[in-house]
Amino acid sequence: ETPDEVAMSSVLLDEVENLTFNGFCKRFRLNDFNTLLPEYARYLFRDISFRREVYQLATGDIRFNISQESLANIEIEIPDLPTQRQIAQILTSLDDKIELNLQMNQTLEAMAQAIFKEWFVNFNFPGFDGELVDGLPKGWRMGKVKDVCSVNLNTLSTKDVLEEIHYIEISEVDKGIIKNIKKYPRGEEPSRAKRKMMHGDTVLSTVRPNRGSYFISLFPSENLIASTGFAVFSPISVPFSFLYFFLTNSEQLEFYGKMADGAAYPAINQSVIMDMDLIIPTNEILESFHSVAGNSLIKCHSNIEENKILTQTRDTLLPKLMNGQLEIHN
Repeated sequence: ETPDEVAMSSVLLDEVENLTFNGFCKRFRLNDFNTLLPEYARYLFRDISFRREVYQLATGDIRFNISQESLANIEIEIPDLPTQRQIAQILTSLDDKIELNLQMNQTLEAMAQAIFKEWFVNFNFPGFDGELVDGLPKGWRMGKVKDVCSVNLNTLSTKDVLEEIHYIEISEVDKGIIKNIKKYPRGEEPSRAKRKMMHGDTVLSTVRPNRGSYFISLFPSENLIASTGFAVFSPISVPFSFLYFFLTNSEQLEFYGKMADGAAYPAINQSVIMDMDLIIPTNEILESFHSVAGNSLIKCHSNIEENKILTQTRDTLLPKLMNGQLEIHN
C-alpha cells in the first residue's frame, strides 16, 4: 500500500493449517525445492536490489499496486544449492540471535511483571510479616501517579541542531519492544515526530492505549524522537522500573481502554493517567524491587542494542552475498 511496504516479503517455513493472506499480498509458490531453497528465498526476496526492481513496477498515487504478471517476469540469479545453503546459514544465524534476544526480553519483562504483581498487588514480598495498616503494609501509603512522576513535555524544535531524526511510531512498538526505527534527514521527518525522552521515561501510547504500544526509554540519544501519539512520563520519587511496570501492567492497560474516547482512534488524556490512584511502598522495598526489575530492563536494553548491530551486519552482508561481492567457498 505504501512505498515502505512495497515488495516487503516473508517466506513461510512452517506448516500452518487454514492459513490465508490478504488482497494486498501476492503469493509465490516454489516449483522445485531443489532449484531454489525456501531458506535462501527468504533473503533473496528481501534483498534491496530485488525490492528496487519490484518498486519500479508499482503503480498508483495513494496506494501502490503491482500486477502478478509483472512480478512473474522479474529475472533473478540463483546460485547452486551448496552456495544457497551457506548464504542462508550465515544470514539465519544472525536472525536466530536477533530472535533469541527478543524472546529473552519477553521472558525478562514477564518475570518482572510477575514480581511486581506479587509484591505490590498480592503483598507477597520478602520480609513482610502480614501486618496491614488501613489495608496496606506498614509504611506504605496511597497516592496518585502525579505524586511520583511528571509528564515530560520536551519537544523537538528548530533550536535542535540535528542532521538526522530517528523516529518511533506507535505502530512499530509492541509491549516494550521497538520493532523498527525510521531514519529521516532533519526537516524531512513526519510532523508527528516531536516527543523527546530522557533516561528512565515510560513512553505510553495515548491512542488505543490498551493495545500495548509502550516502552521504556533507557540511555536515549538526542536524535531519537517519538510520535506525538505517545505520552512520556518521567519518574521523580520512585525508581523508573516501578513506574514502568505500574503504568504497563495488564490491569492498567484495561483501564486505559475503558477510559479512551473516540470511535476510529480512541484516546486517553494523559491527565487521566496522572490522576490514577497508586500504592506507594517504602523506599526500602522500592530499592529492592528496582535491584531486580531495573537490571532486567537494562539487560533488555542491552539486547536491543545488540540487535541493532546484528541487524546492521545482516543488512550489510545481504546484498554483498546476493550479488557475489563476498565469495562463498563450498
